[in-house]
Amino acid sequence: MLSLWFVFVYLMADVMPREHGGDGAGDPPNPDPFRRGTHEIDAVPPRKVRGKAKNQKLRRMVKRGGRVSLTFDRDVTYTPVGEPSDLFSREAGLYMWRTIPFDRIGWGKVPTPYKEAVMNHLKESFNFDEVEQDLEACDLKGGIRQVLMKRYSDRKNYAKREFRDNGGYNDLERARAHHPKDMPHENWLKTIDHFLDPKYIARSEANARVRQLQKFPNRGGTSSYSSTAYKHGLKRLDTYRKTHTDKDGNFVDPVAEQNYLNLEREIMGGESSGSNQPNEVAAFQNVLGDRRGWFRGLGPKPSNTPSNTCNAQPQTAQPFSEEYVSTLFQSPAFINQLESFLAARGKQVAPDDEYDDEYDDDDLT
Repeated sequence: MLSLWFVFVYLMADVMPREHGGDGAGDPPNPDPFRRGTHEIDAVPPRKVRGKAKNQKLRRMVKRGGRVSLTFDRDVTYTPVGEPSDLFSREAGLYMWRTIPFDRIGWGKVPTPYKEAVMNHLKESFNFDEVEQDLEACDLKGGIRQVLMKRYSDRKNYAKREFRDNGGYNDLERARAHHPKDMPHENWLKTIDHFLDPKYIARSEANARVRQLQKFPNRGGTSSYSSTAYKHGLKRLDTYRKTHTDKDGNFVDPVAEQNYLNLEREIMGGESSGSNQPNEVAAFQNVLGDRRGWFRGLGPKPSNTPSNTCNAQPQTAQPFSEEYVSTLFQSPAFINQLESFLAARGKQVAPDDEYDDEYDDDDLT
C-alpha cells in the first residue's frame, strides 16, 4: 500500500503546475499577482444570453411543428402580425447582424447576394411556400420586405450606438479596435467607414432634426400598429388610443388626444352616413394627413415593388396543370384564402372591371 502511495505522489508531482499562475499546461506565470491566472479567467462562466436574444422560442417551435406560418394584416399594410411576426423580425435582425455590413443607406441598397442569404435563412424556419401560393402573394411579400427594411434600419441604429459608445467620431482608433459581439470585425470596419461618409453624416443630421419635430411618442413598444391591433383584438381607432396613452389610459399629449377625437368623429360620421364598413384608411388620411410611404396612425403602405417582390417583366400566362391545381386544393392555407377571397368579392358593389388592385409604392425610391 505504501508503494502505491509513493507512485501516486510521483505522478501528481509530474502533472501539477511548476510555476505560479499556470495550470500544468505550460502557461506562463501571471505577471500580476493580484489578477487571476489565464485559465481562471477562462473558467468564469460567460454572461448568459436570454433565450429571447437567441430566438430560442422559434427554434423550439420549428423543432416541434416544422416551419412557422406567418399571419398578415390583410386590411391595410400586408405586414406580418402577432407572435410569428415578432419571431420573424427578431430572426431577421439576428442574422443581419451576424452576416451583413451596415454600410448602405437602406435595405434597398444592400447587394442582392446579402438579401438572398437573409431570405434563404428565414425560409428554413418560416413557411414561405404558403406565401407563394397565396392569392395576395405580391402584397404579402411586399409586407415582408417592409419588415426587412425596418430591421436593417434598427440594426444599423444599434451599430451606430456601439460606435458612439466606443470612441465614436472623437476616437476612431478605439472605435475600430472595438469588436461588437457576433458581428464579423470586417463588417464592423465597413460600417464605421459608412458612418464617416459625408453623405451619411449629412443625412443623419437631417434625420435628427426631423425627429426633434415629432409631436408625440408612440407608446406601442416595438410592435407595429397592425401587430398591436391583432394581438389585442382591437379596431384601428382603439389601437391608436392604446398606443398613445399611458398605463392609466391618459393621453400622453393633447395633440394625440385631439387626433383621436377627430378620428372618432370621422369614423362615426362614415357609419352614420349609411356605410356599414367605413374606410379606415381614408378616415386616418383625412384627419392625420398623408405621408410618403406611410399611413399615419396605421403603418407602412404596402411595398410591392415589382423589381423586388413580383416579376416586373410581363410573361405569357402558363396554363395550370391538373396536377398543380390538385396540389393547391390539398393545401388548407390555399382553401382558406380562396374562401376569403370569394367572400370578399361577393360583398363588392362595383363590377369586376372596376376592381382596383394598384398600390402606392413611391416610398421605395
